[in-house]
Amino acid sequence: MINFRELNSENIEFNQIFDSFLSKRNSVSEEVSSKVKDIIFQIRTHGDEALKSFTREFDNFEGEEFLVSQKEINQILKDFDSSLMKSFEFAFDKIISYQSSCFESLTLDGNDQEITRKFRTINSVGMYIPGGKASYPSTVFMGAAPALACGIKKISIASPSQKGILNPMVIAAAQVVGIDKIYKIGGAQAIAAFAFGTAQISKVEKIIGPGNVFVAEAKKQLYGEVGIDSIAGPSEIVVLADSTSDPETIAWDLMAQSEHDADASSVLISTSEKMIEKVKGIISSEVTSLARCSIIEESINSNGLFIKINDLSEAKEIINKLAPEHLHIAFDHHDYLDEEELIAGLVLKGRDSANSFSDYVLGPSHILPTNSSSRFSSPLSVEDFLVSYSYVALDRKNNKNFKEYIEHTVKIANAEGLTAHAIAAKKRLES
Repeated sequence: MINFRELNSENIEFNQIFDSFLSKRNSVSEEVSSKVKDIIFQIRTHGDEALKSFTREFDNFEGEEFLVSQKEINQILKDFDSSLMKSFEFAFDKIISYQSSCFESLTLDGNDQEITRKFRTINSVGMYIPGGKASYPSTVFMGAAPALACGIKKISIASPSQKGILNPMVIAAAQVVGIDKIYKIGGAQAIAAFAFGTAQISKVEKIIGPGNVFVAEAKKQLYGEVGIDSIAGPSEIVVLADSTSDPETIAWDLMAQSEHDADASSVLISTSEKMIEKVKGIISSEVTSLARCSIIEESINSNGLFIKINDLSEAKEIINKLAPEHLHIAFDHHDYLDEEELIAGLVLKGRDSANSFSDYVLGPSHILPTNSSSRFSSPLSVEDFLVSYSYVALDRKNNKNFKEYIEHTVKIANAEGLTAHAIAAKKRLES
């Protein structure tokens, strides 16, 4: 049974209750943090032996080899649904096409100046694909496509198995994108193994991909030792509706987001009380027919919120406090002035811009910033696989500013007490 949590912006305690909701949504328990810290220490210290121990404990996998063999891959592909494979190929074609166009649009050349910026691609990528309560082969496409568009060759996958059996869809998705290095490991231990490398697991320069709270915490703790795309936690959606919105599609969008995980968050903000009641009614009547009914119910009960506002002018402050992963403006408009000022990892506009489409086939990656980090983080894209570096190639004979560089460098260096800096600069005038 779903107990819908509701708020009204007219309520005198609205801000206090809403802030409490935000605080709970973004918190990580000390228990989780401590457990992840220990896992990282064990993998750093004991490598594969610790990895085997954690894989036995969490995944009931007693095997000694983590890498999926070519024999296993061939067997899975032989029996795989050919119709689903065609859908995988369609999705990846759209995604790689979009990401390739993004890469081609970047201005990476024109570096003939003496003082400029140049770019290089990173060397290796480790991609985490969830596989616990749900498995997401689509994340293989969404993570690999921008890396492949940049020309990166060394891409490996980590995904948790169930008693040593990896989800066949992950194997098939990896085949579509051309990745054959797939490890049967998951959780914080997989992130640590990618970061440090072990006898069996290749060390990578950057780790990408979403995961549960333990995966997110491991990425947070290892940031700086290895490149991290973002600290992506449980999925989120905010739907903004008015009286013209379609309650049917809104209800299903909220349930779709909630079925990801019990920790997922679905929020409806509407100017229409009637709309909110219709959405609640549809969810209540339809949720029991779904395979993941209990997860949806738990998600909405724990992390769902229905907010009634008086008019759309109130929406911006609420949405930007949430800074959600997904924002669906669920009404057609041409004059909603606040649209360009709303903060989200992905903005979907109009009734037909279903979040489900963006999860699978449109092109932009569905690996998006969560936990309000869309304020300062971007969706996974080709830029995540490029590193810029400053480039200086001065020639005193051809640079009219050269003497000024020396003059002002000497003054500032002496002022800071760094006399060797000043002398090093002046030496450039000596032949």
